Amino acid sequence: MKKIVYLAAVAASGILVMGGCAKESGNIVPENGGFSIKVNTPGTKTVFDGETYAVTWESGDELGVVIDNGTESKLYKFTKAAGNTFSCAEFAPQEGVSYTYYVLYPYTEGFTVENGVSSSVVNISSGKQSGLDAATHIKTPLYGKATAEGEVSPEVTLNHAAAVIKINVANYSGADLTVSEVGIQSADAEAVMSGIFSLNFETGELTAAETSPTASSVVLEPEAISNESSADFYVAVAPFATENLSVTVNDDAIQKAVVENGFDFKPGHVYTTSVAFDAVSLTQTVEDANVYAALQELNVGEVNLTASVDGTTYYLCPEDGTFNDGVAVSVTRSKTAGNGWTFSSADTYRIVYDAADETVTIYSSENEFNTPATVRFNYAYSSDRVMSREITSGDYYLYVNNGDDGWKANIAMTFNASLADPQILVWEGSKSIPQITYKEDGVTFNGGGFNIKVGRLLSHFNYESKGTQGDDPEKDNEVNFTSRVAAFSPGREDNKELKLNEWMEMSSDVSNKRWYPMERTTITKIVLDIRNSRIRVE
Repeated sequence: MKKIVYLAAVAASGILVMGGCAKESGNIVPENGGFSIKVNTPGTKTVFDGETYAVTWESGDELGVVIDNGTESKLYKFTKAAGNTFSCAEFAPQEGVSYTYYVLYPYTEGFTVENGVSSSVVNISSGKQSGLDAATHIKTPLYGKATAEGEVSPEVTLNHAAAVIKINVANYSGADLTVSEVGIQSADAEAVMSGIFSLNFETGELTAAETSPTASSVVLEPEAISNESSADFYVAVAPFATENLSVTVNDDAIQKAVVENGFDFKPGHVYTTSVAFDAVSLTQTVEDANVYAALQELNVGEVNLTASVDGTTYYLCPEDGTFNDGVAVSVTRSKTAGNGWTFSSADTYRIVYDAADETVTIYSSENEFNTPATVRFNYAYSSDRVMSREITSGDYYLYVNNGDDGWKANIAMTFNASLADPQILVWEGSKSIPQITYKEDGVTFNGGGFNIKVGRLLSHFNYESKGTQGDDPEKDNEVNFTSRVAAFSPGREDNKELKLNEWMEMSSDVSNKRWYPMERTTITKIVLDIRNSRIRVE
């Protein structure tokens, strides 16, 4: 199944049927003989029209009618005669006897009624849809009750026992989307949506049998929805209320959607919802103009990948798009959709396209590559005071030497993890880095510069081992504390000249060494490549 990227709210869209009261009728003489009853279904009957929601009885339709004479009851089959008249040659009423007629469509063997409640024979399911947009498969159960005396033929108003959900599936993926099953599913265990039920003829209440599915779907012979088009699918559901509704397409790998206010699905109503499938668009990364990436939840099935390179959107087409975790695959750029990528399990995938060498690499959530870096160090070189911090998106601290002002450790800078690699962090903004020149024993020194501390306060770290040796971080003031923790720096030994717009070696150790500019410099971007121990400043 391709990615579901949108789930619309479900809302009442139309009325299938209006309830009414049963009444007695006069004698009805059917064309084919026997005893007849007349059924009324204002608005709908059994053949569903997906545009107007109007339906008509079909030739061969059969009603199950349990007829109760006060001392015993028996099931009869009534077959469509003319119009909305149904007849049965096996039933012969007697004068002076009062009869109660319990009517259920469709006719089902084993249908009985006791104290106004049917046996568990009411089947709410969608069956098989004949094709895209077809709706004639919808035959929701109908029921009604009437009384009549002697040979008087009753007239029964039927009601729907189920609702209908119309699901529009739109395809903007860039390729045909083959669909074989569409449905809905609820996370609520009480939201029984399909299966076998008993029915209370007085209240219309359904009681589920022991097997109580919290989903309902319609199947069809696999059929393709072409790109930039959509199709409707019709699913019959039992009345239910839910706050957690999902749409399913083709399999059980579904996209969840939490409905804030919940929905109450009532019998005799049509509700609508929609889902859309799109190609996954990769975004150019801020750290490398040649690299495009996305972190995307994908479901089982096929998906297309696109990237906008130099203002033109291309599909990234592999020769074989079978998912191979962490393996770079050669691709061809195409302005039209070609081969897609096939996934056998639902997951959050990291997708990386390198436009320089025309490869796409896809990583599962379990791949080692998706693990953020963790800096673990001994506080101020202590042997037993151990701290750590996982390096993810968040604030890190520019540790600037301002010469006469000394070290300033309170400049918070927000770094964001790259879409292409969780161990690449990027800051963008504007900071002025001073260049301080002074002489000591006749030697000129550049005193300005910076490094980046991985934390400023004890609360920024996981204090793994408090130990007893060395300085106590809980007693240090902020400046002292910060000077004794790990930094992204040139290392422990030497300050290094700041080289703009090129990669420089970087250490993540306890260090106050710095990169210094040869003149006061305003920087606008810092890229920390922790995986490869390097930094680039622009």
